Amino acid sequence: MKKFFISFFISILIIFLAGYLSLSNISVQKFVLERIFESRFETAFAINENINFDELEIYFCGSGSPLSFSPEGAQCIALIVGNDIYVIDSGENSFGKISNNYLPQNIKAVFITHAHSDHIADLDELNLRRWVTGATQPLRVYGSSEIINVTEGINLAYKNDEDYRVDHHGEEFVPPKNRPMTAIVHSPTDEPQLIFEDENIKVESFLVDHFPVKQAIGFRIFFGEKVIIISGDTEITDNVFSLVDGADVLIHDGMIKEHVSFLADVAKENNVSRMEIAFTDILDYHADVIDIKKNLKNKDLGLLIINHLVPPKNLLGVRYVEDLFSDVDYSFLLARDNDKIIISKDSDEVVIN
Repeated sequence: MKKFFISFFISILIIFLAGYLSLSNISVQKFVLERIFESRFETAFAINENINFDELEIYFCGSGSPLSFSPEGAQCIALIVGNDIYVIDSGENSFGKISNNYLPQNIKAVFITHAHSDHIADLDELNLRRWVTGATQPLRVYGSSEIINVTEGINLAYKNDEDYRVDHHGEEFVPPKNRPMTAIVHSPTDEPQLIFEDENIKVESFLVDHFPVKQAIGFRIFFGEKVIIISGDTEITDNVFSLVDGADVLIHDGMIKEHVSFLADVAKENNVSRMEIAFTDILDYHADVIDIKKNLKNKDLGLLIINHLVPPKNLLGVRYVEDLFSDVDYSFLLARDNDKIIISKDSDEVVIN
């Protein structure tokens, strides 16, 4: 038996080495590259063929905490109807997840809750990739007056890049008129107001409490009769919870304030004053998960998704949140990158993938 295992191991090693060495062969390299590209094209083709405008997919391209060392993407939610893509925020490390799953040129609009870096840091790459992959019109970015600086700054920062690509590929391939983003600005109010509508969805905005950000906003999205509410970053505010009754999905940022306070105390005990100040300061502009649960009592809600959890997800924090919501009447999910939620116009079922 011992001789059999030695012989088997040597055989596997020989096969592995033969495979590895064969990669130096140009014909083998071409074959492998061809299969990689064909697989990518097949995926894109499949996306184009599987069109269903009666379903909306909520895709979490970023669910992480702000200024985190975690590999999770920062804030980003994509809504997909048929081939059309609508993006809510575009934080760092989020756009790659979109481009690995969907065609960037199909992004129709971006909606920004506010201009903290963890909500806008990948907007430059999103816009660039959308343009070079064949977008037929400029990207429209919706938000409060905050987004003027954001869009104009990115447009200016990428102006050299635009010129290089146009000079290289020509205006027919990358039309320069389609590259700069267009800011669509409105003055948000406490009451929801319509800011976008097309054949797939309607989007309303409303003010939330993320002081010192003065015009942070949340969104209420209508997909036929289905309703999705996205809080953005906020403390507990009636502007969110007054809209919840009858909603199919509520996506709310969440903080475990007990854990953040503990971290502030640990930082103080260890004389790490900058961390103590940071942990203390953030306590007043995110919603405690305990208070979220309290404010949803007796509400008619289909699914609660806690997103943007602070502190960053860890075994204790995840257990804390999942235990907290284990006895609620509505469905519950703690969002993670690449989670997909399917809502159908023809069904009351919300599918979590």
